[in-house]
Amino acid sequence: MSFDYLEELENEIDKGEIYFICPGVQTGEWHLSKDLELLRKKAQRAADARRLSVSIYRVVNKMDTMAEDSYVCVRRILEPTPRGEPRFHWVLVDTREAAEMMRDVSQGPSPYFGAQVAETFAPSDDASASQARLGTFGRK
Repeated sequence: MSFDYLEELENEIDKGEIYFICPGVQTGEWHLSKDLELLRKKAQRAADARRLSVSIYRVVNKMDTMAEDSYVCVRRILEPTPRGEPRFHWVLVDTREAAEMMRDVSQGPSPYFGAQVAETFAPSDDASASQARLGTFGRK
């Protein structure tokens, strides 16, 4: 089922559907959605938690990329959630060759996609200040 989801995603992107992807707070956590506003909140939260800039990428057909673009692929197809929703371990790489080597092939070669930076979020000043306060909590 998860592999079918990836093929459907590839077909939708080929037909012009717009998807975005951004990293989450935890390492290896990625969020894929058509809802850019939802991802803006998740990207800002990730930037604040990681204390470094985080980008939202527009997912495009791998043939529609330019020199400065990256690629996103599924490194590992995970077990579905209890509700049957597919889960993946996504990875962002710099070259098409890296995407071809990194992608999951356990159920056949999984599709990979181009990733174009749509927006970038810097950590907010409030997050940096609260992190600094937490780092000095209890010290004299």
